Amino acid sequence: MSIETIIDTDSKIVDLDNILKIYLEKSPNIEIITVVSSDGLPIASTSDEKDLVIAAMTAASQSLSERVLGELERGEMQEIILTGEIGYVVICNAGENGVLSITANNSKSYGLIRVLAKQLAKKLAEIL
Repeated sequence: MSIETIIDTDSKIVDLDNILKIYLEKSPNIEIITVVSSDGLPIASTSDEKDLVIAAMTAASQSLSERVLGELERGEMQEIILTGEIGYVVICNAGENGVLSITANNSKSYGLIRVLAKQLAKKLAEIL
């Protein structure tokens, strides 16, 4: 059994790679989707090349964001949006055990990608 295959509460085998590919196809502007453990280890990714780097940076970003929000009494982290010159990254909690990272190019479908990120994070929270 690969790390991308997880047994959910109903003892059904869930193929995370397939789920990520389905979401990757929903927007041509999404470049990479990565699911990371709360410890910063890659669980599943649509990219084999950068999954370790993305996992480490996602976990570090989540940790820092949670600290800032806690210190400023803003509640639990919902999402992080990092915007660069040629694209952006959306990071969402995926339940207690996972974090979702979506890397996308600059596009006008920014709102759609945020909606897809929230949908996928909710689905992953039920699985992880």
